[in-house]
Amino acid sequence: MKVLVGPNPMGLERALPEFREAYPEATFEHCAAQADLVDAIADAEVYAGWLNADVFAAAGQLKWVQSPSSGVNYFLQIPGFIESDVLLTSASGTHGACLAESALGMIFAFTRGLRASILSQKQHEWKNGSIRPTMVELTGSTLGIVGFGAVGRALAKRAQAFDMRIVATDACPGDKPDYVAELWEADRLGDLLRQSDYVVVTVPYAPQTDGLIGAAELSLMSPSAMLVGISRGGIIDQVALADALREGRLAAAALDVCKPEPLPADDPLWDVENLLLSAHIAGGTQFEGAHVTDILRENLGRFLRGELPLRNQVDKDRWF
Repeated sequence: MKVLVGPNPMGLERALPEFREAYPEATFEHCAAQADLVDAIADAEVYAGWLNADVFAAAGQLKWVQSPSSGVNYFLQIPGFIESDVLLTSASGTHGACLAESALGMIFAFTRGLRASILSQKQHEWKNGSIRPTMVELTGSTLGIVGFGAVGRALAKRAQAFDMRIVATDACPGDKPDYVAELWEADRLGDLLRQSDYVVVTVPYAPQTDGLIGAAELSLMSPSAMLVGISRGGIIDQVALADALREGRLAAAALDVCKPEPLPADDPLWDVENLLLSAHIAGGTQFEGAHVTDILRENLGRFLRGELPLRNQVDKDRWF
């Protein structure tokens, strides 16, 4: 059995010597160049890395794909992938802490005057009198978390330290931590939007979450509220968001994810004054490679022993 590690920025190939020693019955290879991937994957049964349609079409013996990312919508949008017998596992749980920190950082950029200070620094302007009166504490405010999986739970755990009231929705809510005031089914999204001062969207992209936050949902939010998107583009209607920001129906927003990516240079989002954009970087962490390697290590053992389901195995019909 051939196990192939594809091109990746996190050094997953560094674990190959360990894997070769632990599983001598398998062959482990690393393909470092995207241009070589079609040939390299042709006889692979296991693949760790990202795919496109051409690479998947060449993978005639593929049985299992380990995604290096928590989101798997890019795999499921490949023609024929959902219908195939190929197992898919995600890196869910890997990016909880870093995404939670990024979401809070985006909120602080506005509430603590950081964004305004960076902009005024470029102009060599000392704006104490105009920035300081706009600053607010998070104390006593309500944080609404749309999607209470690994990322949502990591965010709630950190937000409690700022004395925030926390409410959340999820399609499969699970257990409610004591520091979360309300954990509702997904159909209570409207209640969450009405109550929240800050809304962070962490749900994965799936057909059922496409356009989840549109004009109607934005109209439920307070004009003083802020919206943050950190999971995948396409969940928040970007045109409706830009309109709400320009018209003062929403105070601020931050997006780490957009549709499409990269965001075209002429996209109107770049010029929305009270919108902070980052280039899908929120999942960055020095621990990323180690976390994904841990999942791959565990799943290799399970796969070779025939122990299913694998860790983070995706229900391809549900997209998560």
